[in-house]
Amino acid sequence: MTTRVEITEEQLPEQLRPLLAAYRETRQKAADAFNDQRVAPVHAKHQLQAPLDEANRAASEAHTALLEGSREHPQEIRQYSHARFAACVERAREHLVAAEQELRKAAGHAAVHASVRDGRPTVNAERGQESPGKKAAMFAIGLVQDAAGSLPDGID
Repeated sequence: MTTRVEITEEQLPEQLRPLLAAYRETRQKAADAFNDQRVAPVHAKHQLQAPLDEANRAASEAHTALLEGSREHPQEIRQYSHARFAACVERAREHLVAAEQELRKAAGHAAVHASVRDGRPTVNAERGQESPGKKAAMFAIGLVQDAAGSLPDGID
């Protein structure tokens, strides 16, 4: 097995997920068999060689099946990845919009906080427009807007 498997289940279309699950299961069994042989007493190691070889063979077959499955379905993988990419970017965009709205509320609260004077009525936030809290929130809004502007429009 020379090709390392780093892809996750959520990155594969449904039809290839069973191949990945089978690979992971057989790979774990091979690792367990290796561990069993490694910690076995010296006189019993040879008895565990056959199960280790069988587990490695099964893992190799599952690895080959996963490689072949992914080779046979490039268009499906590409389409699935593109759709997931677009969905993730859209979700990020929604979160950034929500973050900007929350920061605007925070800026308003910071302005009110800075406008409060003991013994005086507080009915507007005029005095707090230059408060450190409002400035920090407005700066963060700018960063969020920059991040939103930096989101990719497409995968290619």
